[in-house]
Amino acid sequence: MKSIPLLAFLFILSGCKKEHSVFEIKTRFVKKNIVDELKQLKFKDAATYYGLLYTDEKYEVWKSCSGEWGGTIYFKNRQNGIIHYAIATCPVSVNKINGKYYVSNALDHMFGSSDILEISDPELMELTNKIPANYPGVITRKYEAQTHQGTKKLVDSSGVIIAASFVYHQKLYSVLSNNDGSKTTVSALENHKFKTIAELPEKLFYNEPIIVKKADNNIILYFQNPRSGKLQIRDNNMELIYYRK
Repeated sequence: MKSIPLLAFLFILSGCKKEHSVFEIKTRFVKKNIVDELKQLKFKDAATYYGLLYTDEKYEVWKSCSGEWGGTIYFKNRQNGIIHYAIATCPVSVNKINGKYYVSNALDHMFGSSDILEISDPELMELTNKIPANYPGVITRKYEAQTHQGTKKLVDSSGVIIAASFVYHQKLYSVLSNNDGSKTTVSALENHKFKTIAELPEKLFYNEPIIVKKADNNIILYFQNPRSGKLQIRDNNMELIYYRK
C-alpha cells in the first residue's frame, strides 16, 4: 500500500473540518411586553423612525423617504451647518469604515429592493438648504434629491429588504429579509452581490424594525409582527430574544 505524502494528508484533514460561521447566534425567550419597552426608548435612540441615522465628529446624517417616489440622504456639517444631499431610496443605516460612509437603503414596494451607497467625501455631494421633517407615512417627495452626485452604488438587489447594516472587523454586513417571507439572513458584499454568511431561524421583519444604534458594531432591532422581540447584535454575537406577555 502506497503511503500518502504528508502535505496531501494534512490537506485531506483540513478539508474534513466543518467551517465555522463568522457569527454566533443564540435564541431565548423572556416574559415581557415589548410595547412597554418601546415607550421607554429615548427620542434620539429610535433613529430609523425619526430620521437621524448617524452622527460623528463632523456630520449629522439624516434621511427622508417618499417610498416609491424616492428618498434622500443628508449630511449636515456640524461646524458650519452646510447640508449636502443625494438620492437614497430609502435609507435604513449609515456606517463608517476607513473614513468612508456606507448608506444602506431598502424599499418595501412590489418585490422589494435594496442597495448600498459608498460616499467617500460628503462635501462633493450637491448642496441643499434644509432637511425636511421625517414623519413615517407622510409623503414629502417635493423635497427629495434628484442627483447621485458624490455617491457610488456598490450593490443593487431585488427581492430582499435590508433591515439594518453593521460593521464587524472593518467589514460591512447587512441583515436581510427575503420578500417572499421565507427567512432572514446576514450577508456581506462580494463582487457587487450579497453573500449569505449566516441564516436566522425565520423571517423576523414584516415591517420596518425600530433600530437602536449604540455603535457601528452594536445595534438592536425591535420587531412586532408576527412575533414580538428584538435582535441584538454586538460584534459577531447575535441574540434573538422573543417576548412573551
